[in-house]
Amino acid sequence: MQIESGIRAVLSQPMVYATWQTVLGAKRKHQIIRDEYIRPFKGMRIFDIGCGPAQALEYLDDVTYLGVDLSAEYIAKAKEIHGDKGEFAVESADSIADSDRKFDLVMALGLLHHLEDEQCIALFETAKKALDKGGRVLTFDGVYTDEQSKAAKYFLSKDRGQNVRDAKGYISLAEKVFGEDNVKSHIRYDMTRIPYTHILMECSI
Repeated sequence: MQIESGIRAVLSQPMVYATWQTVLGAKRKHQIIRDEYIRPFKGMRIFDIGCGPAQALEYLDDVTYLGVDLSAEYIAKAKEIHGDKGEFAVESADSIADSDRKFDLVMALGLLHHLEDEQCIALFETAKKALDKGGRVLTFDGVYTDEQSKAAKYFLSKDRGQNVRDAKGYISLAEKVFGEDNVKSHIRYDMTRIPYTHILMECSI
């Protein structure tokens, strides 16, 4: 679930959202995600669920990329920006997972905090189904922690996603599908120019 009124409605527009992300320091954020968490290799097969305008692809080379989103406007913008560098579709993740295609990495960046618990579990099950042997799922979301500043808590409270959780909340959902030993979490306080706290999870099979 997400709020789409006021400024949050404006941010649902691809160009405005991309500009806002640039203001927040999207380049550095995506470079960190690429180098430390995606860890791309030549020919890596990446499935990006809820890809939006596929900003992550700008920082990836020599990979096979499929991005899906339910927003036709976002997919149109992704095609305009990236051309044939990747494959983009207005399609559900389930339809891809039910096909014969398998991936080394399934990404859900900035998605879980928009979803209810049951939807998160369904997403993890879908992502797991799309993984090839040795593959991983990578998630990235805002998170509440005891250590974060009041400013970070404030900005999180204004997020369009209405299901920002604490670390335990996210991790417990992932463990329901992948098990305790297969979920690694990372808390970051340094991903944006404004005070904000993120959790990245790597789930393996």
